[in-house]
Amino acid sequence: MKNQVTSIEQSKRLIELGVPAQKASMAWIVTGKSTYNLKIWETDAETKAILHQKFPDGYIPAFTVADIMELLPMFIERKGTFYLNITPCYEGWYAGYETEKGSELTSYREPKLVDALMTATEWLLSNGYELNLQ
Repeated sequence: MKNQVTSIEQSKRLIELGVPAQKASMAWIVTGKSTYNLKIWETDAETKAILHQKFPDGYIPAFTVADIMELLPMFIERKGTFYLNITPCYEGWYAGYETEKGSELTSYREPKLVDALMTATEWLLSNGYELNLQ
């Protein structure tokens, strides 16, 4: 399961970039001194936000592959239309934005899908694009 969920460090980075805690379907929950367990976060969006705000080191949102895929826009406009492409490749996984003819705006190849999606999300937010937050 951990291969399909953001690490604590990745989760904190997404929160820093402005991804709302309530978009996470799992959480790293502190169980002891520097010990965290990964749990399904079965609570409403408002409670997730409150728990993370009150206890930022006790409830760290963990974003699944599905969570991130729902957040990424299917296309972005930048001197043309670039479409999201997520596919397996010889390095593991490919995630990027490209035209219908295959011209790349950006692309990332990582052994784990969650890492490729994480890097694509960081690029997107660092370059002023918005996520699907509905």
